[in-house]
Amino acid sequence: MTTPGMAEQLDLAQLASRTRGRSGRSIAMAGRHGQPFRVTSATVAVGTPPTRSDTVQIAIDVAQEEELLARYRLWFWGILLATSVLFPVVGHRIARHGIRPVEEIAATARRITSTNLRERIAPEGYPSELALLAGTFNEMLERLEESFERISRFTADIAHDLRTPVNNIRGEAEVALARARTGDEYRDVLESSLEEAVRLSELIGDLLFLARAESPLTEWHREKVNIGELLITVRDYYEASAADAGISLVVNDGAEPLSAELDRSLMLRAVSNLVSNAIVHTPPGGTVTLGASNEDAAIQIEVSDTGDGIPTEALPRVFDRFFRVDPSRSQTSGGTGLGLAIVQSILTLHGGSAEIASQLGRGTCVTLRMPAVATR
Repeated sequence: MTTPGMAEQLDLAQLASRTRGRSGRSIAMAGRHGQPFRVTSATVAVGTPPTRSDTVQIAIDVAQEEELLARYRLWFWGILLATSVLFPVVGHRIARHGIRPVEEIAATARRITSTNLRERIAPEGYPSELALLAGTFNEMLERLEESFERISRFTADIAHDLRTPVNNIRGEAEVALARARTGDEYRDVLESSLEEAVRLSELIGDLLFLARAESPLTEWHREKVNIGELLITVRDYYEASAADAGISLVVNDGAEPLSAELDRSLMLRAVSNLVSNAIVHTPPGGTVTLGASNEDAAIQIEVSDTGDGIPTEALPRVFDRFFRVDPSRSQTSGGTGLGLAIVQSILTLHGGSAEIASQLGRGTCVTLRMPAVATR
């Protein structure tokens, strides 16, 4: 049995040979007029009970499906070709637009030098990630600018403080050699030059100490120190000079002995600097008091006086190097403006801090706070 008109579309003999032995498999085959077919065959049993088997051969014209797939392939390759050209162009433009803020940041960074630290990146219009980066970069520039300004001031102060004693020594030597003088006059010149040389030596020693204190490789000798005994040692050392100035030097004994792990010589220097400053700035009849206490596992050492006090606007800078509340008075008293800076450095090495409170005409109190147990 054959579907009417099937022989006109397909070569039935070829169909039989192509499907023989391939039951259940779909095979591509061309018709008499070149149209595409998918053909297959199946063997089925006939009769009840089955007495024979017949072969059913099926052919389906798939020209419409092939045409549809051909159009799909054409559109696919056309779209693929268009996108292969368009997408790189669009991607390049997107990448250029996205990278522009980074280029602006890089251009700003290239303009920054040690003499031009005022450049800033305007984060307006940037994506949130780059705006955060620009803000962080601006904060870094502000810190660098502040550090460079501090270094510039520090260098200028060093030059000034080193030049003054050198010029004094030179001037005195030139005056002494201008004409013949008596032995006493030469002696006066030598004594004055010696004073300037001592001042210069102390200044250089303080600068070297600060440089060592800032080095992360510097090692300090820590030991368990009785704070009360340390304060008494400082009092005994300055007691004579305080008495000459008409000042009472007092140590407040705590309710219990206090001890801490620290570098004894460095802490002696820190407390001595504070006591020396207090004696210089306290009028006769005043009192300088030393005390210590324990608060939340931290040791506090206080040095207070009933002296002149410090103006409120000057308090934030008293720990800066070479800063003097009254430059003229500091010069006449031989101060270099490094005493409190050294105190701050020593406390930083011990993992602590130094704080100051003062009122004009009522006195000053400096508090040194440090952990009782070494943190470094």
